[in-house]
Amino acid sequence: MTYLKLILVAIMWGGTFIATKMAAEVFGSFTGASFRYLFALAFMIPMMWLKDRRSFAITPKQFRDFLILGASGIFAYSFFFFNGLRLVSASHGALIVALNPVLVLIMTAIMGREKINGIKIIGIIASLAGTSMVIARGNYADLFSMFTWGDAFMLGCPISWAFYTYFAKDALKGSSPLQASTWAIIMGLCLILLFVPTETFPRTINPSVWLALLYLGVCGSVLGFVWYYEGIQKIGPLKTSAFNNLIPIFAMILSVVLLGETIHGYMIYGSALVIGGVYLINRV
Repeated sequence: MTYLKLILVAIMWGGTFIATKMAAEVFGSFTGASFRYLFALAFMIPMMWLKDRRSFAITPKQFRDFLILGASGIFAYSFFFFNGLRLVSASHGALIVALNPVLVLIMTAIMGREKINGIKIIGIIASLAGTSMVIARGNYADLFSMFTWGDAFMLGCPISWAFYTYFAKDALKGSSPLQASTWAIIMGLCLILLFVPTETFPRTINPSVWLALLYLGVCGSVLGFVWYYEGIQKIGPLKTSAFNNLIPIFAMILSVVLLGETIHGYMIYGSALVIGGVYLINRV
């Protein structure tokens, strides 16, 4: 059941690229993210109240853990995600974010929790080569000249998410997935709300944009975060993050169907390198 949930998370998070692309064209990054997480908390707080009211009381250590999760996986990730998808296509952004499992491995190795052998090194190189191909739009010689602010923002996503995934393991030692994800969103939302006044609110908003934000809140946050935490708790951060490999595939399919985007050859080759690299990382 854990693996099935993580596959469903990958499908739902593939959809978040399309929903965020729609919202980012109307809202500022902080305003859009604030609505996403307000929608999420409208469901998560009652769920936590019904399941275990003691979850609202947290220790000083839990406060620190949840603040780290909120700052990295909610505040920072949302900033990079919204700004990046405002500048690049959903399919392009998804392939860059697919680098996440590689960065989780590198972080766990630096912290001494994981050893990197020869096969994993090959996997890291392959994944980095695939991401570079996407950024270079198929020509490695143009890697630096083709690098845009959109690429920079999207690279911030897997970096911030790697921190989030790594520190979630410690946070879950004394917390349930629902408690940890709810409190992380509360902490992150508090940080996001500090910057909302710096953005202008749009005069007219299409109902489809509100539906996109509702999708981000319910599917991308409530179900996505809780099930992702369950995966970290049961099979560990590295194996859980490997399922993120499926996100760009679903994101590309949905971007073509819903947004009418074009999938270029370099995207297919780049995704094959990234996914193949992550497979090697997790096979031993």
